Amino acid sequence: MLLDEFYLINAFTGSKALGNQACVLFVDDLSKDDHLQRLAANFNLPATTFIKRESENTFSVRWFAPMAEIHLCGHGTIAATWAVYQEDPGLTNIIFNYKNGILEGSVSDGKVELKGDGIPAVETPIPDHVNRGFQGKAIAYFNTSNKDIVVFEHEREVVEMQPNWAVLRSSSTFGYILTAKSFSYDFVSRVMLPHLSFLEDQATGSAHLVLSPFWADRLQRSTMKAYQASERGGEVECVIEDGHVTLKAACKVFGKGNLVRSGNEKALL
Repeated sequence: MLLDEFYLINAFTGSKALGNQACVLFVDDLSKDDHLQRLAANFNLPATTFIKRESENTFSVRWFAPMAEIHLCGHGTIAATWAVYQEDPGLTNIIFNYKNGILEGSVSDGKVELKGDGIPAVETPIPDHVNRGFQGKAIAYFNTSNKDIVVFEHEREVVEMQPNWAVLRSSSTFGYILTAKSFSYDFVSRVMLPHLSFLEDQATGSAHLVLSPFWADRLQRSTMKAYQASERGGEVECVIEDGHVTLKAACKVFGKGNLVRSGNEKALL
């Protein structure tokens, strides 16, 4: 495992899914915010995961989008688990320490398993901007500490939704998880981020830490198959036990390289 080595990885891939793109970069210093942000901007992917090895199977981790730091990034951690596994196939159980907790990644049967705490949701009245922003089709609304849940009656309403972005931007709410029961899967979702440049996330681990307990309660199931109906698509199996969620996802490497030093900075090859 070399410092300044990076992997480009699609996470949450599947038969109907190209997954979400992430860069995983092995570093020796996670303290320089500006430097990490510049590197993430250069890679220009939805997430760049910076990991620093602390012991054989333990890493400190930070995630950055091109414009700002991400405080919890599931697909970036799944990608990081897969990258570590490429470097050391014997290391199948990996711990990631971040500012607000711990995520555990492992590899089994060719898939990454990511364990984290389920994120609870509290039902509230549907806000006016949500009604207007999603064509008046929302049937329920739930607040969470991550992204808020917007529930729809029919799967096709999630898949076909064209939000009114101007209305959604009138609220300070960071993001919305649109979801409904599914015919082909147990549930479908999309993740809308009106205040970010890319507006919709392609496959979102943190959203499924929210959706897993939400749908487990309603479907009375502890294991569920889910599809994120974005342009690229994402497939994931969700398992919930005692409030803890395990996400099982496939990954594909689409690039690999190293950073080179240019004066006091590093530049991409």
